[in-house]
Amino acid sequence: MRHLTSIIAVCFGLQAIVSAQAPATASELADDALGAALWRIAVATQTRIGFESVEFVRLPGGLNGVHEFPVSSRDEALKAAVDADSRYEWRAIGDVAVVRPKSAWNDSADPFNRPVRNLRVESAMSSSVLLGLRDFIYTNRFALSPNQSGDRMPVSFGVQSGTVIDILNRLMESADMVLWNASYRPNAQGSQRYPRWDLKMQLMDATSLRDLSESHPPRSLR
Repeated sequence: MRHLTSIIAVCFGLQAIVSAQAPATASELADDALGAALWRIAVATQTRIGFESVEFVRLPGGLNGVHEFPVSSRDEALKAAVDADSRYEWRAIGDVAVVRPKSAWNDSADPFNRPVRNLRVESAMSSSVLLGLRDFIYTNRFALSPNQSGDRMPVSFGVQSGTVIDILNRLMESADMVLWNASYRPNAQGSQRYPRWDLKMQLMDATSLRDLSESHPPRSLR
């Protein structure tokens, strides 16, 4: 319980730091804090976590001082972090704990619920997969970008039948990441964070941000 308490305390500490850095709405600050807490829980419990956020999340630049606690405390940690925000609930999808807005789970219009069939990725960089997902959300066509490179081993995985959430889970596992975060904000207002973007996806390993896609729809779709 001591380690769990420290993670939740760090969550609120990070919220105060973000608040001091730049103006943000209460919803944005809450999502920043929850995202940071989920990242720490993922590392501390050796659990992979997915987070579909309402807002575009700003995570800390890196993790320091994460103390391990029994893996059996994962559910307790997630319950404490997620129950503090009535907008969200978490469910286990295979070995991945996925946190989503309560309304998103059964919303056919949510782009992360879009069905996927017989998708196979072979020896691609994780950044290319994120860009492929970006295109899929905008155009319903998944295509890997051939121009992405990186310093990590390429990923290979398949989704025979599932959704964008399943692709993000398999990508995270294949790339050996611990957290994915994704948000789609097609109706963002000018006063909100990143007003020129409406889609953000990021992958975190145990210490830092490793892949990021921030995008807006192609001009032809506006």
